[in-house]
Amino acid sequence: MTYEYAQALSQLVASGLFLCVIAGVAIYVFRPSNKASFERAARLPLETVNPQQKR
Repeated sequence: MTYEYAQALSQLVASGLFLCVIAGVAIYVFRPSNKASFERAARLPLETVNPQQKR
C-alpha cells in the first residue's frame, strides 16, 4: 500500500462518513414528528414570562 493509495482511501472514507452525517441531520430536521419541538424552540425568544416553562 503506497502513501498515495492510503491517502485516497482515507479521503474517500471520510467523504462517505461526512455524507452519511449530513444525510442523517437532514432526515432528522425534515422529519414531521419534530415540527412541534422546532416551532416551540422558535417561539422561545418571543416569550417574556419564563421561557423555560413548557406549555
